Amino acid sequence: MLVLLHRIVLRLGWCRPVAAVLIAAGLAGIVFSLLAGNGLYGHLLEPTLVLTLWGMMLFATLQLFRQIPPPVLPHDDFLTKLGTRILLALYSLLALLVVLVTIVLVWMSFRLMTLA
Repeated sequence: MLVLLHRIVLRLGWCRPVAAVLIAAGLAGIVFSLLAGNGLYGHLLEPTLVLTLWGMMLFATLQLFRQIPPPVLPHDDFLTKLGTRILLALYSLLALLVVLVTIVLVWMSFRLMTLA
């Protein structure tokens, strides 16, 4: 899964400016909906929050999995092997968390579409 995420991120390297625009637009929408008078735009808070989360998730994924740790080599000494395995395990856990958060964001997005 870690190598798959790395390959996807390498192909989607051009999306970093898109992620920055999504984050900026979402934050602007959040600020606008919170500061608008009379509460007329309060219904925009949830969609802009989800938009911001999507942008942040895309940007974090592109940054985190651009480079992954090297594999364990058979000629390394014990401590190097142990350190590399621990680092790979932590990256794999992070990849699992990214997938779980993406599933939650997809669920939230579908929930917002059914509420409209």
